[in-house]
Amino acid sequence: MHVGSDLRLEIQPWAFNVLVAPEDIALGLLRSRLGHGQFLSLYVCGNYSRLLSSINLRNVEFDVRRAFTASQLLSIAEDAHHTFVFIEHDPTLYSESDGMIEYVSLALRELSRESTVVLYASGLDDTLRAISIKADRIFCLERSAARPDRPQRREARGRMRYSQISGSQRTLEEV
Repeated sequence: MHVGSDLRLEIQPWAFNVLVAPEDIALGLLRSRLGHGQFLSLYVCGNYSRLLSSINLRNVEFDVRRAFTASQLLSIAEDAHHTFVFIEHDPTLYSESDGMIEYVSLALRELSRESTVVLYASGLDDTLRAISIKADRIFCLERSAARPDRPQRREARGRMRYSQISGSQRTLEEV
């Protein structure tokens, strides 16, 4: 999937994918997946959504569910029957139930046996790190700040680097 002029992001099908990236990259992913209309898709957000109002796809049908607690997210994951499931991470869902993090992680991993699952966040936090332990792939893409001795580029050129996120998992970052 092309998410920029020279950046290609390969979301693994039937896998639990975690994407930490700027909003425009997540919107590019959503538009490419939802725009084809070939997937039965589910969009899940928490108490608020940064992306939902910006998708701007006409004549595209996808289900939208909102979870206000970790238990509700767990129920949504257990009941999902969609080909493509996009979950917008909301760390406030776990504020009263840290013990649910592992259950949600396992439920997303289980869901990925029959669906392509993408858990999206614009930034990495401790809750997302804990959930990501069960992920098949983790993508961390960020725009690097311009160096003072070099002029700022208008957009990233697609160079990537790996960094450690937890345990043996590595992430791919745009530099």
